Amino acid sequence: MPRVLLVWFVLSFGVFAQSPEARRVILFGDSITAGGALPQEERAKLWVTQVQAQSAGDLILINEGKGGRPTNSLPEFEQMLARNEKADALVIALGMNDSRDITSQCVPKAVANVRAMIERARAVYGAKLPVLIVGPSNINKSALGPTKPIANEREAKLRELGAAFEKLAAETQCEFVSLFGVVPDASLHKDGVHPDGAGNTAIAKKMGPSLRALR
Repeated sequence: MPRVLLVWFVLSFGVFAQSPEARRVILFGDSITAGGALPQEERAKLWVTQVQAQSAGDLILINEGKGGRPTNSLPEFEQMLARNEKADALVIALGMNDSRDITSQCVPKAVANVRAMIERARAVYGAKLPVLIVGPSNINKSALGPTKPIANEREAKLRELGAAFEKLAAETQCEFVSLFGVVPDASLHKDGVHPDGAGNTAIAKKMGPSLRALR
């Protein structure tokens, strides 16, 4: 097995010493969580993999990311709950795909969907389940490709979604972290949305402290 793939396997599947008190954290996200846009040789740079490695065995991150996922994926969320009998915390990292809807209904619908996920997860894992809501990351409008005609409107929706998710976090006793402005434009040159390896490192640097503090 090539060294890069071996490193990715080790970091992704937790083949390293774990603390007896390691916390299982589920990450329910989209392609930025799944890392589907990263080439195989850069998979070890996925931000989820980096944060888990940097936790020195204190975090077991269950990557439930999926490309193209919007917040209205409640049936998939239920399936995820059924797959994972135990969780010490939950991260909801969605919104990028919702931002394609530039109507006035985009944000209210997304907030209602995330609220439903929080309520359902706490019904399954306990009322005190720690939850981290992640405000969606920024885009590079100049590289947005087919969706470039609505680049300005989509960016505005991403800002609105972040603000609405922060408010929802306060209302539901959840934690909140925003990724808007975290990824440099140069790391989004491929399609304007998906970060390269350096962009994932920037996300890991932002997300790491929030995940380590989630309890």
